[in-house]
Amino acid sequence: MDEVQSMKIDRKFNFQFNVSEPKQKNNIVIFFLNTTQKLNDNYLTLTDAFSQNLVEIKEINCSGAINYLKVTNNSEKKLLVLESEQIIGDAIKQNRVVNSTTLIPEQSTVMLKVSCCEKNRWSPAVANTLSISKSLYFSKGRTSSSTDIFKNQKTDQFKIWDEISDKMKEFKSKSFTGSLEDVYNMKKDNFEEIVKYFNPGENDVGVAIAIGSRLVSLDIFFNNNLLKVYLSKIIRSVVLDSYKKNYYQNFINKKNVHKLLRLIEESEKKMHKIQSGCLGEEIRFNSDQVVGSCLYFENKMLHFSGFLKDDINIPQFKSKVA
Repeated sequence: MDEVQSMKIDRKFNFQFNVSEPKQKNNIVIFFLNTTQKLNDNYLTLTDAFSQNLVEIKEINCSGAINYLKVTNNSEKKLLVLESEQIIGDAIKQNRVVNSTTLIPEQSTVMLKVSCCEKNRWSPAVANTLSISKSLYFSKGRTSSSTDIFKNQKTDQFKIWDEISDKMKEFKSKSFTGSLEDVYNMKKDNFEEIVKYFNPGENDVGVAIAIGSRLVSLDIFFNNNLLKVYLSKIIRSVVLDSYKKNYYQNFINKKNVHKLLRLIEESEKKMHKIQSGCLGEEIRFNSDQVVGSCLYFENKMLHFSGFLKDDINIPQFKSKVA
């Protein structure tokens, strides 16, 4: 059954939705995942909350802590903070990346679990600037951090710094503070050419992205609106891993996406304790080939993220979905 007419992701990750034909720009290939099911949400995204002055983000105290930020949701809506969103600026002691997709209740304050994505800065406010990056953390880093959280309940901060250092060398970035955001800013004009090429349809709720003929990541959302909010950030995170101007002939097709879904369905899964004061339940999965997580709230999937591990190719086997 190559295609079906509705979308459902239960706690066993039984995926049911249509997968589009691939669309390609340079070496980036995208498959949109769509459904005829229409779901309305009343969630506030971090970017919108920040632009409307409905969220306050600061260090947990004067001394600060690398792995936490104090986040206050001042709105009358639940605040959705996506895994791998980057919080940047001089109003915090160093740039941070969010560890897990988190749902923060209305009018509440939580200690958000984060990791550092700017190694060589730990300083008080200078210009008191703060913003949300236009890119998620790069896809290889998302994969690595997701694996560490599954195995050890936390990210490996030294590994993150090493990965950012490697990324800076790849792009020949000379960031004084070792900031991943500086890498993105170097090439953002080139990145935007790719971002603008891909536009989701009204029934699309997810996206599978490949670099050339290799699938990299899979992100699925509660509805079409959330996909539209986050799609550009997701694309930038993949382009950060492989920006190539040249067009590459690829041989990837919808069956490869279904095979990735099958690998995820067959992976080991376990409940992961969510942060104190937050909503929902988180399921994480892992195998030798795939890793990722899913946040549920009131029996509905809010955000699913899955990744094919480095140097792993989709096996050429026949499966029930492919």
